[in-house]
Amino acid sequence: MSAAEYQELGKRYYKHKEYQKAVDAFTEAIELMIIPTVAMLNNRAASFEKLQNFKMAAKDGRHMIKLDKGDARGYLRTADILQKMEKPDSAVEIYKHGLKNVLVSDENYKLLQGMLDKLIRQLSPPKSVDPFSVLPIEIVEMVIGYLTFRNMVTCLRVSKQWKQFLINRPRLWTDLDLSHARRNVSGSFVRHCVLRSQHKLKTATIHRFNHVDSLRSLATTCKALESLDFLSGTLGGESICEVTMCSTSLRRLILRDNTNISLDAVSQILRHTPNLTDAEFHNIESTGMRVDWKVDLPNLTTLVLTSGPASGSPYSINLNLQELFTRSPKLKHLTLTNWHKRPATDPDFTALESLESLKLQRYPLTTFPLLPPSLHLYEHIASDSNNHFTTSSPLTALNTQAALATYLPHLTALALCNLGALDPGFLDVLLLKAVNDETDIDFATTTSLTSLSLANTTVASKDALLRCLSNPRFSTLQELDLTDSLADDEVVDFVCATFPELRRVNLAKTRISGAGIRQLCVRLSGLEWIGADFCQSVSSVDAVELARGRGVEVSWRLVQVGKGKKGWRDRYL
Repeated sequence: MSAAEYQELGKRYYKHKEYQKAVDAFTEAIELMIIPTVAMLNNRAASFEKLQNFKMAAKDGRHMIKLDKGDARGYLRTADILQKMEKPDSAVEIYKHGLKNVLVSDENYKLLQGMLDKLIRQLSPPKSVDPFSVLPIEIVEMVIGYLTFRNMVTCLRVSKQWKQFLINRPRLWTDLDLSHARRNVSGSFVRHCVLRSQHKLKTATIHRFNHVDSLRSLATTCKALESLDFLSGTLGGESICEVTMCSTSLRRLILRDNTNISLDAVSQILRHTPNLTDAEFHNIESTGMRVDWKVDLPNLTTLVLTSGPASGSPYSINLNLQELFTRSPKLKHLTLTNWHKRPATDPDFTALESLESLKLQRYPLTTFPLLPPSLHLYEHIASDSNNHFTTSSPLTALNTQAALATYLPHLTALALCNLGALDPGFLDVLLLKAVNDETDIDFATTTSLTSLSLANTTVASKDALLRCLSNPRFSTLQELDLTDSLADDEVVDFVCATFPELRRVNLAKTRISGAGIRQLCVRLSGLEWIGADFCQSVSSVDAVELARGRGVEVSWRLVQVGKGKKGWRDRYL
């Protein structure tokens, strides 16, 4: 049969509603032709459309447009199918494209224009109504309260009515948030915000703002100011001290990485703001000195002290922690980072009877520290990812006697990272023995751990690693990090059998294979995330795709694959 005969056969099938046979006939006709005609493709697209196969119908429609841009049938057919695929915006673009290419004299030009106008009317919303004029004021204020500070400022430009409404609602301006500022913020803008709040500002997040006078005025006039968060700025330590001293009700103060402050200024701030409950200093410029904490801090519950790059001084830095602990008896959360120049003696953390969270990141100790029994989280990172400060890493040989002197019945999260050596017996003593006694603890009075990290910590053998993980207090683990360890598929089998409640597991830089990933996602029903970066034994994507198909997120970063202008690049999947 010829192409024309197949076309006539397809038309008869279409007329009798045998659409699949019609598609087959039109396909035979198209295959016999060197270049299919627009009419032939239009017939097959119509048959596909009847079969609800919109994807193939749209493909034929686009083929019609490519064959003859001046033929309106391609645009009409494609746009109609896109509307049925619930892609009205794409259909509008097709109609507009057709009006540019089809001649005005074409009999279908007006049809194209009419279909476009009809679709635009359907997409156009009904006559707009200002919600501020319809909704109750309380509802409008509640809705605006869910917007970010930046979006609320944008709403000031909508109309005079919106601006008038917003600037007369002091409760909407009690939180000043400049974190999304793209350029330097003017002093007049902050003053206007303070006035709109009627000087009842409660929190202020400072970013790209360097007007000391405005900050001083803000801190002085806003008596209810409770929180100051400095994301960036060029303010010196003296200026920040002055601002904080003016804030008589300040309870929370955070200086982020992009702000610099001296260790002496930190002590002055704490000295003049005894009502602080949360204090975080993330980039302290320190020199060789001994800090004196000259005032009691009875309300301080959270303290973060992070030394900046300038701490590479050859002088020893003495934080005088024991005095600090004595003056802040209610301290619950303590983080010390980058203080690699240590004092002569290690601090005794048991002086903090209310301490719940202790993080020591690159803070060298000569032996395992004495920890209070109230501790819920303990994290010790001896060095960073580049092995900085490894010469000062104190826990290469963990002291069992120090562990015996520590009783942690409430511990739920433990991280011992980048350590030179870890003896399984040390974990047994730390978690299973009573204080100053070699008898087993009473499990009825202790909690099980939900998070464990041994990332980059050296264990003598795979058997020793399995012994570490066999601790009875790990039975309900939900998060496990074994980065750069001796873990392999045998360890994975042990993990699946021992920790049925596991949700997140990081096995980056280990010897696991694709079979190990399959075990994890099949045997652990609650698993949410797997870390498999730089696992060279995972040679194909099949196991990763299997895990993702089961709803498990997988991080799979491969080894370096090529060198560009900026050096070696990693490849992610």
